Amino acid sequence: MGTLWLTPAVAVEAPPGGEYPSWEEVQDAKESEAGKAAEIARIGVLLSALQDQSETAGSVAVQAAAEYAVTDAALQAASARVEALAVQAAQADSELVRHRKELGALAAQSYKTGGTNMGFFVALDAVQGNTVHGLNVVQIVGDKTAALVHKAQAAGKIAAALAAQEQAAKDERGRLSFEAEARLTEARSAQDAVARQAAEEKQRSEQLTAQLASLKGTTAEVENAYRQGQAALAAYEASQAAKRAAAEEQSRRQADAAAPAAPLPAARPVAPEAPRPGGPAPAPVNPVPTNPAPANPAPVNPPPAPAPAPPSPPPVVVPSLPGGTVNDPAGAKNYASTRLGAHGWGQDQFLCLAQLWTKESNWLTTATNPSSGAYGIAQALPPGKYSSAGADWLTSYRTQVDWGLGYIRERYGSPCAAWNHSVARNWY
Repeated sequence: MGTLWLTPAVAVEAPPGGEYPSWEEVQDAKESEAGKAAEIARIGVLLSALQDQSETAGSVAVQAAAEYAVTDAALQAASARVEALAVQAAQADSELVRHRKELGALAAQSYKTGGTNMGFFVALDAVQGNTVHGLNVVQIVGDKTAALVHKAQAAGKIAAALAAQEQAAKDERGRLSFEAEARLTEARSAQDAVARQAAEEKQRSEQLTAQLASLKGTTAEVENAYRQGQAALAAYEASQAAKRAAAEEQSRRQADAAAPAAPLPAARPVAPEAPRPGGPAPAPVNPVPTNPAPANPAPVNPPPAPAPAPPSPPPVVVPSLPGGTVNDPAGAKNYASTRLGAHGWGQDQFLCLAQLWTKESNWLTTATNPSSGAYGIAQALPPGKYSSAGADWLTSYRTQVDWGLGYIRERYGSPCAAWNHSVARNWY
């Protein structure tokens, strides 16, 4: 996985699409319809650019957190492997020590009883130095001691191999620890960039929206509502396109898995050779076989049924970064329940909402879909769409719930309508 380079936040002095207009310029633009139209278009471009920057920063932050999660999971696995190998290596060392003690005890006993002791000491020296290759232990010390020598030799090899594996695992753990620390730094930096961009967007958008309202003779509230509706529409279209593409890919995989193997091409018939003058008649192209097939041949076993296509990848839970908000499904559900009335819905809508977001994310603030990149409780796509509800959308279930309820209201009218759509099409 390559290093993720983060782009710096855009400075306030250099906005995309041109300088931010002053109120004096807005007033001057009102002098003519052409000037007013041009200024309205200019402000629209600046507002869209601010939203695009927030969405880009959000996508970078989600990607950085996902990369940290992958690396951290690999680090935890490596740490578990080190621990397991350490236990196995300790057991192998203990086994080797036990065999050596048993061999030493046999040598001492043989010496006390006047037995052949030189062979025991040769065997002990061989075991201590792991140099028993080529040693005819059976001839020197007998079967019982030879068995102990071979056990000690095997235990020594196992202990050495496990020690080498343990060291390799420690090296890998060290590498992953360093990489995880770098990923964590990147993820935190990306989160900070999201917060900075959100603050800038809020500051600039409020002024630009007020200027837009002044030019169009409306109010900032009207313009905000219009832009929120447009943002909800854009989020809906992006989500539909991504989820439709995922569904089409799933259908394609199922069709490929169900398609039977292509039959071999049939042999082309060969035209009979014309007889040569004075020569023998040619043999028939398809002579009757000596052993013709029976009239009722045995049935041929049908080909095995194709394996089912793999299911679509489920959302992956990206763990909260250290110091961030912990996933709290129960808290998110309770908060969502209290916010239904603000949108004009009764508590009868909550069951639909609970089923919808359980299906989408299990109400996890950091749920990330590996296919589409959708993020959070409401599975916003791109994730930066949440930024219109608050700068803390990466870690706050409240901000995600507020955005998600607004999205449902704008696109479906109610949670139950959104749930019915999800049941029918598998997305919303």
